[in-house]
Formats: sequence, structure tokens, C-alpha cells
Amino acid sequence: MTSTSIPLRVIPPLTSTALIMVGSGVLGSLLPLRFSAMGYSPGVIGLFATAEALGFLVGCLYAHKIIAPVGLERAYATFAGMKAVAVLGLHFAGSAPAIVPLRFLIGLNAAGLAIVVESWLNALVPNEQRGRVLTIYVLVYGLFFGAGQLLGQKLNVLGPEMLIMSGIATTLALVPMVAIDVRAPVLPHAVHLEILKAMRTSPVSVLACLLNGLILTAFTTVGPLFSERIGFDQQHIVVLMACVSLGGLFLQWPIGYFSDKVDRRYALVGMGGCILAVATALVFVNNQTPFLLLAVAFAIFGGCGESLYAVGVAHANDRAATSDYVALSSTLLFVWALGASIGPTTGTYAIQLTTPRAFFVYVIALTLAFTLFTIWRLYRKRFGRSAPGREEFLAYPQTSPEIYAWLPYHREPSGTTQPIAINDKEPVDMNAAAGTNATADSHADARTSEPGAAVSGAAKQPSSASQSELPFGSPNASDTRS
Repeated sequence: MTSTSIPLRVIPPLTSTALIMVGSGVLGSLLPLRFSAMGYSPGVIGLFATAEALGFLVGCLYAHKIIAPVGLERAYATFAGMKAVAVLGLHFAGSAPAIVPLRFLIGLNAAGLAIVVESWLNALVPNEQRGRVLTIYVLVYGLFFGAGQLLGQKLNVLGPEMLIMSGIATTLALVPMVAIDVRAPVLPHAVHLEILKAMRTSPVSVLACLLNGLILTAFTTVGPLFSERIGFDQQHIVVLMACVSLGGLFLQWPIGYFSDKVDRRYALVGMGGCILAVATALVFVNNQTPFLLLAVAFAIFGGCGESLYAVGVAHANDRAATSDYVALSSTLLFVWALGASIGPTTGTYAIQLTTPRAFFVYVIALTLAFTLFTIWRLYRKRFGRSAPGREEFLAYPQTSPEIYAWLPYHREPSGTTQPIAINDKEPVDMNAAAGTNATADSHADARTSEPGAAVSGAAKQPSSASQSELPFGSPNASDTRS
């Protein structure tokens, strides 16, 4: 019987991811405070965050053009080196025209790093282990980002320490990757976007992913500025923002479990209601508000906001054919990234032009519109068709389109698997290798999904090959952590 234990080969890319996220976490809460201390207005700080989000979006769409000619190893070294240089370059950037391109490069190279790591993990993990490895990856991604945030509690925001720590962590991420001893069998492919098709499949999912980008990603920039303006010190601000990140990480699983038991639109309506309640309460907070109560509110805001993306993608994939998963979920990631590009600027200008609490009025308006729309869709009679099967929820981060090649239930169509090279040895035909358990075990770590693999925030059970071929929704169902 094939072993289901996690292969040790996944440790290097997971270690690399942990180091990258520590470096990102150190900057997560402190960069807005640094730019504020440098005298920039909230609106300009939002523009800086938008530049990074746009860089991430461009990286997701075009990083494969950098990777394909040189391979994953050299591309990873390039992305890590360029991100470290861009981070350290912020120390010398004293003007907005210098900061914007550096933030853009940080976002672009962050996307490239995610694509390479996820390509490696996809190659290293056999089909039956993908669900567990993906869960571990999500935990590593979130926990070490939160740990990086907490490291910044007492750092001088105007000093070089935070930038040096982030640069060191990003550079050290190169070291574990040299321990990978399996050549990547498949290079990343171009992302195919089908926004209109995604809207036809599930407009609720598209709007959920957009809302996540508009409010939660914006809050990573607005949150520190909001907390600073109502009178909290740096140490408390960093802890509050870590609560947002960790709440977004851990609350996804109970919310996802609930969404498995009901129509996912009910779960989305519930999340909308929670966000509305928390945002309304945050309109009235000040520095006299008990810190523990505020930390809980921030964690709930992060958990419900983050889950909008994962549940939205799962709902869309419930309604789509298996062959549409990759393009559908990549499109939803693009929609999220678009919202992440707009949200920081909109949110920061809201607090600049009015009051610090104006951001939550902005959140209330957007979330109320989304919640009412979802309720309307729930009660439209002709929309009430049900899918013959349901995906089982599995949380994942909004990193790159490569994450969607991880579906644990994906099976290569017979006769289509391409030979792949293992440790520079002769190519091995994986279809032939599957003939015996012993042979299958010997090559398990080199299996991979074909580029058209399904894409989902959810994982279908691998009970049978035929199950993965079932379409979801009606024949016309081409109706969304991140």
C-alpha cells in the first residue's frame, strides 16, 4: 500500500516559505508606520501599497516568462535576490517616486517566489498526500507571517533594522532550496483569465473575492494607521495586526467546515453579517477600549474577511465543470488581486479626507451591498439548482495560480502523462510506473498534476477516478486566499 506519510522532501520548500513569510511579516505592520513617520499622508501610503499589489498581480500573470527560459532554480534565486534588494533599497528611498517602483518589485518578486515554491511542492508530493501538505503549507504561510509581525514590536520604524531583518530572511530562503533533489517536471504555464465566464458561473463568488481584496487587504495598510491615529503605541499596533493575520488563518477551518454542511451562500451571508457587526463596533472604538476586546474584534474581522475568498472559490467550483477549475480559480485570484490593488488607496484616502473611522464606514457599505446581493441570489427561484456533488473545504493562501495544481483528487487522463526526469536520470513514464505498488512508491515524490489540473479552495475526495470527472452544476454552469 502506498505510504501516506508526508515526504521529507517537502521540508526545504516549506522552510524557504517560512523564511520568506518572516521577512514579509516584519514589514507587514511596520511599513505603513514607517511611511507615516516619514511624513507621508495616508493616501500616499495607500498608493505605495497599491504599487506592491500591482506588482504581485503582474508577477502572477507574467512570472512564467522569466521562469521558462532559465528554470525554477535560477528563477528562484533571481526572485529572492531582487526582492531582498528592493526591501533594502527602501532604506535609501526618501521620495515617493523612489518608493513606488521598489514596492512594485517587492510584489512582483513575491509572486515569483510563490510560483516557484508551489511548483516544487506540486512536483514533490504524490496525489494522496496533497491535501495534508497543502494544509501544512497554509499553516506555515500564516504562522510565520504572524511571527514576523510580532518581531517588529520594538523595532525603530525609521531605522534600518526592520529592512535588514527582512532582507536577511529573504536571502536565507535561498539556502533550503538547494536541498531539493528532484528536478521540476512541469514549468508554470500562462494564466488564462475568463472573467465573464466566472460571472456566469457564480457572480456571488466573484464579488466575494473582490470584497476580500477591497477590505481585508486594504486593512493591512489602513489598520496600523487607524490604530496609530486613535492613540495606540507601536507594540499594541503590531499585536493587533498579528491578530488579524492569525484570525484569518485559524478561523477559516471552522467557517469552511460550516460551509460544507449548508449552501455556501448561507455561509457567505453569515460572514457578511459578522463583518458588518464588527465594522460597526470598530467605528466607535478609541484608546479607552479594552485591548483584549479590540484584539478579538480584529481577529474576527480577519477571520471572516479572509474566509470570503476561500468559501467563494469553493462555491464557484461546486458549480463548475472539473475542466474549468484552473481557469476559474485563476480568474478569481485575479479578481482578488484587482481588489487588493484598489482597496489600500481607497481605504487610506477615506481616513485622510474624513476621520480614522471612515474606513469602517467604507467596509460597512461594501459588505452590506455584497450581503444583500447574496441574499437576493439565494431566493431567486431559477437560481436554485443544486450540484450533484460538493467539494470538501480546504483553506489555502492567496499566493499564485500554481497553488491550484494541488487538488488532491486530480488524476492524469490515461495516456497523457508526460515522462519526467528524476535526479537527472532517465525519464520515467508515470502511467507505466503506476503498474505496481512498489514502482508507484519509488516515484511517488515526483508525481505532478498536468497544467490543466483543477483549481479550488476545496479538495474533492479521491475515492475514485470517475468521481473527479463529474461536472458540477447544470450543463451551462460556467457561472471567489485569497
